Amino acid sequence: MKKLIAEIFKNIAGNGEYFFRKLKYPSDELLVLCMHSTPLEWQSEFEKIISFLLRHFKTLDPKKLNEYFAGQLNDGPYILFTFDDGLKNNLYAAHSLEQRGLNAIFFIVPEFVQSSNQKEFYLKNIRPVTDAAFDKAEEDFTAMSFNDLHNLQNAGHEIGSHTSSHAMDLRMSDTKLFHEIIDCKIILQYELNIVPTSFCSVNNTSHSVNSEAKKLISHHYMYHFTTFPGLNRKDKNKQLIHRRNIEVNWTLGKIKFSLGQFDLVRWFASIQQFRDL
Repeated sequence: MKKLIAEIFKNIAGNGEYFFRKLKYPSDELLVLCMHSTPLEWQSEFEKIISFLLRHFKTLDPKKLNEYFAGQLNDGPYILFTFDDGLKNNLYAAHSLEQRGLNAIFFIVPEFVQSSNQKEFYLKNIRPVTDAAFDKAEEDFTAMSFNDLHNLQNAGHEIGSHTSSHAMDLRMSDTKLFHEIIDCKIILQYELNIVPTSFCSVNNTSHSVNSEAKKLISHHYMYHFTTFPGLNRKDKNKQLIHRRNIEVNWTLGKIKFSLGQFDLVRWFASIQQFRDL
């Protein structure tokens, strides 16, 4: 019941805010979208989401991130598509974006790709709770192969690190943190012949990144994409990139709520705590 009430509230609040202010942001604002599973049967909805977003934003090519954070881009506002976990069904989303000449960042968990039982790994390490009405096909539980990732690179997409196992937390030893943050980069570099510049923290950044992890990430990656929602134009902080979670099975009202500014206040304390690490 609580979940239903929350869904109804977000729909009403999102549509209400959109009615009064649309999605009006300054021309140098960047909203980074965080998405996960993109099943085949939901691709028509994903197409609708893209069309809606393109009415309000310009898309930022991942290769222009450095220009954005250097303050050289101001003809937006911009959106950047990112996808976490590396599910096989993300290939459908990638194709939809490519049809429009758009690119995204796909954050990969190498041990998921290498697992001999990917579905078991996914349900244990990445998403223990799934929705039977949404997660149906084998590709909704399994990972893109390294060959798939090569093809994404060739199409212009970027590949980033999403920890080695998706199990990073605040209590990890330095050795385990090294494995999650550095070994992840080494594996991707070896398998894909790239040097990943972007790291995406898992689950909730305030619950998975401690002070030592923060130092390792900043030392080995140019960009740290967090789970904190928010706006990126003010600080333009490469090591604290805010993202907005949306999913292909969400109502448009809920998506508007996530892209608006109504829900940002409650995150302030967590973000400030992360800054102070």
